[in-house]
Amino acid sequence: MPSLLNRILKTLLALLVPLILMIGSAQLLATDPYLAFEYGKASFPPDTFGYSQEQRFVLASANASYVRDNLPSEALSSQMLDGKPVYSQREVTHMADVQSAYQSVVRLWQVAFILFLLIGLILWQKGEQAALASAIQSGGLLTVALIGSIALLALLAWQVWFDNFHLIFFEPGSWLFAYSDALIRLFPLQFWMDATFMITAFSLLGILLAAFIGWRWRLALRRGQA
Repeated sequence: MPSLLNRILKTLLALLVPLILMIGSAQLLATDPYLAFEYGKASFPPDTFGYSQEQRFVLASANASYVRDNLPSEALSSQMLDGKPVYSQREVTHMADVQSAYQSVVRLWQVAFILFLLIGLILWQKGEQAALASAIQSGGLLTVALIGSIALLALLAWQVWFDNFHLIFFEPGSWLFAYSDALIRLFPLQFWMDATFMITAFSLLGILLAAFIGWRWRLALRRGQA
């Protein structure tokens, strides 16, 4: 009979798995390889106001670096194209909010990952390998339910999902810009729809791996006890 402490640790470990997988997947999108993949797709809509795909990639890469690497706001406000600032002050302010939210989420991911390792080590040292394997498998299944719900909502009611997602992190309306603004030209609706799909896909791959590892591990432990 597992102890109360073991049950608590197992439950906490399972809850950490979705955080690690989903936030980890989202971080992959703030990289140059993903941006190159996205802008290189034949289906990605061209900028009707004149940015070439190469210009979009260069500007988007600098934008992602600003958010990812926690750079000062001058990294965006000082960007010029054809003698004019790329971003308006309102866009720079919004990107400062994006950077703050991103850095907070990354810190949450780091804490979750460290806790996952610590709890896993505790269960391992207590000889509770079966509980550890079960928690990993349960966490994978929990992530399936969460990512499935998010994907279904995005598919059936994209605007509702998109608006409510932004309301978690930003002031109402602060993310709305004109089609001629740089942020919309660099990151049109198709970009965010593709990003949602990719986060879902990356998370599902991680889920399948976690669930498979947990299942195989539990099976091996049962055979060892037979």
